[in-house]
Amino acid sequence: MKVRISTLSRLGLAAMEPKARYRASRSSAAAEDTLADFSDGQVPYDAVEEIARKLAVEPEAILGVMGVAPRTAARRRQERTLKAAEADRLFRITRVLDEAIRVFASEDKAAHWLRSPHPLLWQQTPLDLLDSDAGAKAVTDELTRIDYGDFT
Repeated sequence: MKVRISTLSRLGLAAMEPKARYRASRSSAAAEDTLADFSDGQVPYDAVEEIARKLAVEPEAILGVMGVAPRTAARRRQERTLKAAEADRLFRITRVLDEAIRVFASEDKAAHWLRSPHPLLWQQTPLDLLDSDAGAKAVTDELTRIDYGDFT
């Protein structure tokens, strides 16, 4: 699976950046958007707890958005790794958090916005909508409107 290096760094994970095929140097902004390979079993369960801490919610809330049942969560906690599909859903949450942090210029404000019901998102919290790709798209679209000052 391909993951942005900036998404991995938000979770406290590191990945080897692929070497460029040419000698030109990259800017640091381009390096953040670089894709890294991550395979099954490389994402530790601790990443769930890290993103829960950043959002000031319980890990169970993140696992619920990821669609992980409590018994499966207990197994993953014991195994200390996530499966590829679970990691991908965690990366989705992290990507949206990154975008919210960029828009609000504060991790605390972004986390508060993601936890608060929003009238243009059917009175649901943006975090609850991240359980699907369509929901994540609706949340990022709303972040784009906020970024451009369109509050209607």
